[in-house]
Amino acid sequence: MDCLAPEAYLTSTIMNFYVRYLQVEGLTPKTTDKETDNYHFFNTYFYQKLKKALGEKNIQDSFAKLTRWWKRVNIFEKAYILVPINECQHWSLVIICIPDVEDRSGPILLHLDSLRLHPSQSIFHNIKSFLIEEWKLLKETEAPLDLPIADTIWETLPSRINEKIVQVPQQENDHDCGLFVLIFMKRFIEEAPERLKKKDLSRFRRNWFNPNEASGLRQKIRNLLKEKFKNASEEKLDLDLRL
Repeated sequence: MDCLAPEAYLTSTIMNFYVRYLQVEGLTPKTTDKETDNYHFFNTYFYQKLKKALGEKNIQDSFAKLTRWWKRVNIFEKAYILVPINECQHWSLVIICIPDVEDRSGPILLHLDSLRLHPSQSIFHNIKSFLIEEWKLLKETEAPLDLPIADTIWETLPSRINEKIVQVPQQENDHDCGLFVLIFMKRFIEEAPERLKKKDLSRFRRNWFNPNEASGLRQKIRNLLKEKFKNASEEKLDLDLRL
C-alpha cells in the first residue's frame, strides 16, 4: 500500500482495483445495475496498447488484435466508455459519450484533466482513431446491427465525432491526479443522464466538487483494501477449519 501513502502517486493496480470496486459495489444505491450496464470500463493499460497499435505500419491488423480488449462487447451500444490515460507520471480521463437514436449529433469525447497537463488534441486523435477503426470493422460485418445511433450519424460517423475539454476541479499538488480520475468516474456515473447531450455538459465544471473530496479518497481506499484483506483472511481461515 505504499502508493496510498501521503503524497504518493497511485499505481495502475490501485486504480484498477477501485474502478472494479465502483462497478461492483461502490456507487450510491440509486445507481442501478441497468445504468452501470450502459458503461464500458477500460483498464489503465488499454490506452498505451491502443497507441502502440495505431503506430504500427498495418493498423488494420494490429487493431484487429487489439479487439480482444473488448471482446463480445459492442462499444457503440454503450452510453459511455471510460478510458483512463496514464502518461508522463500523470493521470487523466477520457469519456466517450454515444448519443441515442433520436439525437442528431455524433459521439462526444470528453477529456477531464485535473492539471491540464496531457495533450488533449493528441489524445482525442487516438480515441477518434479507435472509434473509426471499430466502426470500419462493424461496417464489414454481414450481421444486422441494432445500435442506439441514428442511421444518418452511423453512416458518416468519422466526421461526426465531437471533442470537448471539460473544465473540472483542479488539484493543488502534483500527486493526487489518480484520485481525481477516480472521483471523476464516480461522480460522473452517479450524475450523468442515461444518454448525454451537449446541453448536459454544463453540469461538469470547475466547481463540480470540492478538491478535498479527491484527496480524502486516499484513506478511504486504504481502509477498503484493509477490509478486503481481512475478509479474505477470515474466509481462508474458515475454509481451513472446515477442511
